[in-house]
Amino acid sequence: MTGFVTKALFLRGRTTNELEASLGYAKGRLDGGYWLLFLEQTPTPADFEFMGYSQMSGGVPLGHLNSSGGLTAEQSLRAGGFDMTRLKQKIIREVFRISGPERLAKVIPLDPAQGPTPYPPGGGIPQWRIVEPGLLFWVAEQVAPGSAYFGRYV
Repeated sequence: MTGFVTKALFLRGRTTNELEASLGYAKGRLDGGYWLLFLEQTPTPADFEFMGYSQMSGGVPLGHLNSSGGLTAEQSLRAGGFDMTRLKQKIIREVFRISGPERLAKVIPLDPAQGPTPYPPGGGIPQWRIVEPGLLFWVAEQVAPGSAYFGRYV
């Protein structure tokens, strides 16, 4: 599984419409409901990239759809001369969790995307992109259309 993840606490108790706005999905993208997945193992520095916050569509300030040649958060940090391995090790140690409300989680829409899917700027929640397949996720719940996840973070 690859793609964007955030912390579970930003997903709990939000309806599908609220999640669309928070995560940066097009309106109606979660109308069919979604799968909520929790990451089961801690990523290594090679497993993820920084994507800033969800108002940075695609991790790019002003959004990837509106910014030609924009740099993602990861690319900006690299261009700034940051020691990425050291920075990622710090984030793994201090930010990433695989249990409780701070655990990393992923939303997967139940309905397949039809045509090009715009990803407008979201509400500003932290996001990272898992780039290496092979990390284990487990399905916490299938959330029905218009509903919210109120389960445990186990």
